[in-house]
Amino acid sequence: MRDQLRHLAEMSGRHHIHLHVVPAAVGSYPGLNGAFVVATTPDGDDVAYLDNQLQGHVVSHGPDVLSLVRTWESVRAEALSARQSAELIEEAAQAWT
Repeated sequence: MRDQLRHLAEMSGRHHIHLHVVPAAVGSYPGLNGAFVVATTPDGDDVAYLDNQLQGHVVSHGPDVLSLVRTWESVRAEALSARQSAELIEEAAQAWT
């Protein structure tokens, strides 16, 4: 676990990677409903990918993608800043030594 956390902390130092930790004290929030990714295609359209225990699913229907974008925004609103997240990850890594 320590090595994995240190790797995350190291990757967070790259300019194109932003890690954001949602503190446990937040409790329940919409992002807990399952993993998803929102991406913008080269032509500017947003698409999403949902993942569950059985399969993954690509979402391109506009209103559904918008719902996931809003969910992502609510997760980010609860998350620590990238700097605070990196510090927390490094602290957790040290706890595993």
